[in-house]
Amino acid sequence: MDDQGAALSTGEPTTLTPAGTTTGIWIPGPRHELGSGSVTGAAGYIANSPVREAAAAAFTHLGEQLPPMPLIAHRSEDRWGTDAVGRAVGLLTELHVDRASFGWRLTSAAGRDERLEYSALSEAFDAIAEYGDGYSGPVQVSLPGPWSLVTALSLSSGAPVLGDLGARRDVIQAYAFGLAAFADKLSTLGMQPVIRLVETRLHRVLTGTWPTVSGWATLPAVSETQVYAALQSTLRHLPPVLLSLPDFDPLQLQGKEITAAEVVRNTGATAVSVPLASLKAYGWEQLAMISEAGIGTWMGLPPNAGSSPKEVKHWLNRIMTPWNRIGMGAKSLRDFGVLAGEELPMTYPPLLSSVDEDGAENISKGTMMIAAGLRRAFEEIE
Repeated sequence: MDDQGAALSTGEPTTLTPAGTTTGIWIPGPRHELGSGSVTGAAGYIANSPVREAAAAAFTHLGEQLPPMPLIAHRSEDRWGTDAVGRAVGLLTELHVDRASFGWRLTSAAGRDERLEYSALSEAFDAIAEYGDGYSGPVQVSLPGPWSLVTALSLSSGAPVLGDLGARRDVIQAYAFGLAAFADKLSTLGMQPVIRLVETRLHRVLTGTWPTVSGWATLPAVSETQVYAALQSTLRHLPPVLLSLPDFDPLQLQGKEITAAEVVRNTGATAVSVPLASLKAYGWEQLAMISEAGIGTWMGLPPNAGSSPKEVKHWLNRIMTPWNRIGMGAKSLRDFGVLAGEELPMTYPPLLSSVDEDGAENISKGTMMIAAGLRRAFEEIE
């Protein structure tokens, strides 16, 4: 990984403060069909494409002092779906991809699917520039982590990229370049980009339990050194990064138990998030250790938390009670960030977001309101 680190610009990561409460997938998605040129719920904005509608909604909510609205994956007219992996491959520099029956694969030349993803990225950036004109606050970009992306890609032969040392190194390096370049573009608009990398598959990569194409066997484990070096190199050269993990369960590796706090420390992350629903007694203890180590700590609310947008006290108690039970003072919650929204759809075929279901949009906004209310409650703790 040394060549990767040397190729990227140097610099220390910037601290991500909890005041930047934000979440969601930035992938654009439509609300209910309203017809071309119709006025969306974003007051004063007219948008006639899913990307523009999503950007309009996001920056309207920013103006209302709420966290940024998530921009969700959508079903396009001529494709059966799009997911976070598709958006991630659009950021790969000097690597080409297309989509086969088994998912995304590396190719020698750009194909139709790659051009569509690149076009979607360009449209998303243009919409952010248009509707975010004059906004100088944080804008979160949520995407798969480098190892989650590697597990989702195949070689042109259909063999997994994860099983090929050279291919996975190339993917991680190309992805790091693409992430940095997109963040730089957001910075040129006067915004403060925050990168949220969702790593849901680290344990399976490290323990050698990621399945082969057939599903009847598993790929060999990737060494701790390689896994952590890739993450450290990627994170080190990006703007503020929030590393999202699915849980804080211990990792059983080569006959020894590695704690979640040790895994987080080895990744080089300066801020980490975990779903609130995944935290049991062990997880709360690990969260406390991570927090006391000076690593930014964020908790993700369930997507349906906004079904009762006035229940801030309920969620405050859900956090304070176990936190106090392990001996942590309530005042330390002031340093916690809150995430609200759905996780990235990274399965294949992609699981399209519930944004198309009745009421999903209102619940999403309600969850944002809960997140904002929790942050205010944390700040007011005496």
